[in-house]
Amino acid sequence: MQAAEVAGAPARGATPLPSELNEWLFVNRNTVAAATGSLVSTISGFPLDSVKARLQVKRYSSVLDCVQRTFRDEGMGGFFRGVTIPLITITAVRTASFSIYSGVKDRLYDEHWVKPHSASSVVTAGFLGGAASGLLLSCGTSAFEYTKIKLQLEYLIAVKKGIPFEPRGTVQGFLDLYRQGGFRGLYTGFKLHALRDTIGTGFYFSFYDSARYAIAQNPDIPIPQFITTFGCGSAAGLASWTLIYPLDLVKAKVQRNALADLPYEKPWAIFRRLSDNGFTRLYRGLGVSAARSIFTHGLMWTVLESVRGQITRRTGHNLSEDLEDGSR
Repeated sequence: MQAAEVAGAPARGATPLPSELNEWLFVNRNTVAAATGSLVSTISGFPLDSVKARLQVKRYSSVLDCVQRTFRDEGMGGFFRGVTIPLITITAVRTASFSIYSGVKDRLYDEHWVKPHSASSVVTAGFLGGAASGLLLSCGTSAFEYTKIKLQLEYLIAVKKGIPFEPRGTVQGFLDLYRQGGFRGLYTGFKLHALRDTIGTGFYFSFYDSARYAIAQNPDIPIPQFITTFGCGSAAGLASWTLIYPLDLVKAKVQRNALADLPYEKPWAIFRRLSDNGFTRLYRGLGVSAARSIFTHGLMWTVLESVRGQITRRTGHNLSEDLEDGSR
């Protein structure tokens, strides 16, 4: 995460902020920027996430067919079913993720476990910081993501069972899962979730840091910063999601089976069954996920860097003070 290495100043004509608020905003600029970027990207990309979940567990003739049938059967609200929990949890999780990632990365440099000033150090520190973040946060996010999947698929499951569809709110969905399986039931598919997030988050931050480091080493490239930021965020999201997509697909199948009261099937058995007729089956629905990753991660990083830069300027500091340790 790097901001432009240029001096900044408060915007002309901007109303000065109280000194206490100035200090708080500057000290917490990463948190505020991450939260803002996450809110914007989560709301904007949720319909694509909903379509992706449907494509993974039900056969449609195309992505357009999925969109049309969802709109016909459930209306526009069908695309935002279950958005409340992700809006709250993803914002909190991404904010915490940036904090853990940055803290671990700083510790690696401060303790000299990773040598600075090299591309290899950027890759290593970024991956380890991201992996630690993904693993730790998966302990708190697994139950909420399972609830989100329940809400996204409850209409399809009701149709498959031949029972009336009764939409459930976010809280009701969470409580339903708890009543049915207790605390352990909320963590159905946890091992797969934790493995996915550990690998995916580590690769994600490592890729983003590496891309920004490469750009920083070539300052004469005439590309506006917002374009490079969007491009690096999009590429990191796409690359990491492509890497972990088969694992996410298997996880979705395990959780779908549990929600639909189908017989338990081991994850490895699901993987072999899906890959028997060609490895491409493991990437069913990837097109929607790829589009979502390109859009949401590019947007998130663009908003994050923009908000952080605005805070830095409005509080009378220089953008050069925003430099992260990833470029050491």
